[in-house]
Amino acid sequence: MLRHWESTGLLRPSRDGNGYRLYSEDDIARIRRIRLYRDLGLTTEQIRAALDGPTTTTLALMRDQRARISDHIAQLQLMLQDIDELSAYAHNTNKDEHMNDPYINEAHERWGDSAQWMEYAEYRTRMNDAQQQADRDAMQTVEHELARAMRDGVEPGSDTANELALRHRESLTWYHVTPSMHVCLAQMYTADPRFRAHYDAIEPGLTEWLRAVIEAQAATEGVDVEHARWE
Repeated sequence: MLRHWESTGLLRPSRDGNGYRLYSEDDIARIRRIRLYRDLGLTTEQIRAALDGPTTTTLALMRDQRARISDHIAQLQLMLQDIDELSAYAHNTNKDEHMNDPYINEAHERWGDSAQWMEYAEYRTRMNDAQQQADRDAMQTVEHELARAMRDGVEPGSDTANELALRHRESLTWYHVTPSMHVCLAQMYTADPRFRAHYDAIEPGLTEWLRAVIEAQAATEGVDVEHARWE
């Protein structure tokens, strides 16, 4: 490090007749100052300015460095907050989550060790409340478009139905859903009375029709509907 400081001009030790460096008391005092400003995060050029310039320059450098460090601390605090939130969602210890979703404990018990649950925790961490509400609104819009299509007599497997099935899959933003997983979800909608009640409340018979639409679209992507797997 002493050689580096000498090569950059921060130090200028004298040498004896054999070429060995000689460090005077002034050199040692300068080394202490160099180490201080290095530990404070200043660059070589900034250290040179702090040592060789007027006091006003040194104080200005300190003010600028303090501002940079404060900004960095704020960024680190946000990172810590995100880590804590991600851990809370992943371990299902977020109290607000339990209040807003009565089924969260059941979901965690069933899928808490899955990659999709971790994706869900990541989603909740990176998306603020307004963004999550926008996603819920978008899903609701798709659900009502599905209901309208069923009332209009749109047949599963048609281009219109396939497009709606794709939009429904894309509206499931909490984790990545493959075509095969989409079929598994559709089968769950018809098997779970709560999901059936949700969709049939929008339009009577929508649950069964939606399942048929999803299965027909997934078949176009090569999914064996009878043996669809959660991937």
